[in-house]
Amino acid sequence: MTLKTLLAATALVAFPLAASAAGDAAAPDQNLRIQHHMMSIGKDGVQRDSRYADLMFRRAGSVWVERELPPALREDHDHEAREGKVHIGHAHADNTAAPLWVRRDAAGKVEVGMVLREQRKLIEIDAANYGNVGYSGSWANSYWLVDPASLARMKNLGTAGKGVQRYELQQGAGTLRIDWDTAGRYARKIEQRNARGTSINVMTASVIPAPKTLPWKAVEGYERGDYSDLLD
Repeated sequence: MTLKTLLAATALVAFPLAASAAGDAAAPDQNLRIQHHMMSIGKDGVQRDSRYADLMFRRAGSVWVERELPPALREDHDHEAREGKVHIGHAHADNTAAPLWVRRDAAGKVEVGMVLREQRKLIEIDAANYGNVGYSGSWANSYWLVDPASLARMKNLGTAGKGVQRYELQQGAGTLRIDWDTAGRYARKIEQRNARGTSINVMTASVIPAPKTLPWKAVEGYERGDYSDLLD
């Protein structure tokens, strides 16, 4: 069972605070580096590891997420963008470097945009294509890193210590543990592993300095487009 599946299985009707725009406004601003580590051992005995990191900036009603890339890879992505090669399904396509800007208004309407910096374009993504650009479709999971409502279904592992409350859920052959930052109001760590120890999926969030200028400020003057602009 994947981490995404386990998180979905814990979901309940959201608490009013998590479900409302007022709840978003009450949460502290966050600037996070989110590290992902996935390890699996196959039947052939070969261990496979995958690691990557995203940068996330959270403000009331807005979440910005982009992949952290080494300078050399960033230049490759920027070059392809300048050449107009960012297309879904294109032989040279790779939209993983394109930031996602997710917004939620006071009425609860969510808008998802993929940012093409080199082309100075914001591509608005419709709900049917969320998965194609890496958005799970859950505002709560994007904003808090895990839906706070899901914690009510998990076992509380003692009292909070050093600002962290730990939760655990046993489901089938998998165990899900979440370290919830009680003041910052986000998941510091989400760990899912199977009983045999052959599959581990860990997400760890750490605080980073706030940017001098919020990244979506640069997007205000961008041309708008839609998902069809990414198709061949």
